[in-house]
Amino acid sequence: MINGVIFNTKELLDYMNLMQVNSELQYEIVEGIKKNTMALRLTSHVLQLIDWKNILIDPIRKQFLPLLSEYSLPHPSLEVDSLSEISSQVSPGIIHRYPKKILFLLTSFCPMYCSFCTRSYLVGPSTETLSKINLNKSLADKINALINYLKSNSDINDVVISGGDIASVETGIIDRLLANLATIKSLKTVRLATRTLLFDPKIFLPNTSFFDIITQYSDKFKQRNIELSIQCHFNHPIEISEESQQAALSLWKSGVIIRNQTVLLDGINSTIDLQKKLIKKLVASGIQPYYVYQMDMVANAEHFRTNLATCINISKNLTGVFPGFQLPRFIVDLPGGGGKRSVYEYEFYDQKYGIYGFKSPLISGGKIYYYCDPLRYLEPNIQKEWTEKKTISNLYSLN
Repeated sequence: MINGVIFNTKELLDYMNLMQVNSELQYEIVEGIKKNTMALRLTSHVLQLIDWKNILIDPIRKQFLPLLSEYSLPHPSLEVDSLSEISSQVSPGIIHRYPKKILFLLTSFCPMYCSFCTRSYLVGPSTETLSKINLNKSLADKINALINYLKSNSDINDVVISGGDIASVETGIIDRLLANLATIKSLKTVRLATRTLLFDPKIFLPNTSFFDIITQYSDKFKQRNIELSIQCHFNHPIEISEESQQAALSLWKSGVIIRNQTVLLDGINSTIDLQKKLIKKLVASGIQPYYVYQMDMVANAEHFRTNLATCINISKNLTGVFPGFQLPRFIVDLPGGGGKRSVYEYEFYDQKYGIYGFKSPLISGGKIYYYCDPLRYLEPNIQKEWTEKKTISNLYSLN
């Protein structure tokens, strides 16, 4: 272990022995790691949050250390790049899907790796299960390409900086990036995506380099009528520790806007009660509940997905419980690059096959994008039909 961070299964086994995890569970975890598309990395902060005495049901363990037995029958429509981000890149790391917004993938590394990562094709080191792509550009070259692209596309007013996680990049790089973005007159919003308010919240506490640079540029951007905000990611109320809350409130009190994006995960946060508790804790931490994502149809993480009806039901039961500005929007990011749509905006639902059809007029007019429920929610004979025919076209005899 380096600085309390676990990087490999030997270190994890040593730690689990220390935590007195039984040998059967240790085996399940190690074999689950082998099947995972995401690399093993656990920070000391998260290790302390996991309830090792109740590891089987612990919601944090489930997100980073899946048991072999937790994996479920994959849907034939799952993809490693389920949102077709690779084909939407106009330059390595620059994804321009919406007319006025771009997604900029600054880095492909994170302080930790979520097993359900929608960007498993890119993020983190390669694993036994998946070889990752390489954007083949230095951070400096990517920043230069971004700034040049923005200068030649003056309609763009919103930039989301993600990856990977910005917290895995040196603050000098963040400084350079934000200084350059401050010169783009067309920009109205710049969003910094990070999950490190969970992974390692101390780096966002006052008198740290990350805190200083974010608060300083928040003020500078406001003087230019640009909003600089943080897009954080908490899935469960116990993830918001005292240290995470302290870091978030410190940023909030300094005028930094923080918005949370949650992924709906089966057996982790997929109940009305847990979503209520999460919203309450976010609000108490100075964080605005923003999105709850229906989990993407990403390969090798099928056990995390609920059916869409679960997401819709939670959304319906939260309406009216909180003021509208504290209620997150429940959305589905459409497979194939259709972008984000409200879970209610489907054009049709085929209950037999668990298929929802959505349109995304701004992106592709009348094209239909299909979101499919996990096979385990369907009747056994329909599961069999899916595994035999494999595609929607074959199911409906469209060929």
